[in-house]
Amino acid sequence: MLPTLANQYDSGGMSSASYTDTTFWIDLAEELAAGEQGGARQFIATHRSSHLEVSIITWGELAAGVNSPAELDHLLRRVRILNLHFQVAWEAGRIERDLAERAARLGENDNWIAATARTWGLRLVSRDRAFERVPGLSVVRY
Repeated sequence: MLPTLANQYDSGGMSSASYTDTTFWIDLAEELAAGEQGGARQFIATHRSSHLEVSIITWGELAAGVNSPAELDHLLRRVRILNLHFQVAWEAGRIERDLAERAARLGENDNWIAATARTWGLRLVSRDRAFERVPGLSVVRY
């Protein structure tokens, strides 16, 4: 078994990081555009001491909804982007195998997002209940 990267995590510890999925950012953009105080904005307001993080997979998914990399960089300007590491790929394979055995697979991108969280020992901030099927993944709903 490969070691977790959580003990190498150097951005202030797990309690100061909020690892967010794509749905969180879509919800946040919609709330801001509508001038509403929805779940994503409320989460940010109640977790002000927490810095936000996303997987490079989320960056790629969000790229489909913008016109330029600069627009996306502006949206995520204060967000740490977690790149893929071979240990994330290993974890993605474990998740895929475990969920396939139970006929409960995630979509490919969600699998990578979950694997990143498990590898780094992060709690995933999401309202997507599909992530709750992943063993050993801590999900924080907003």
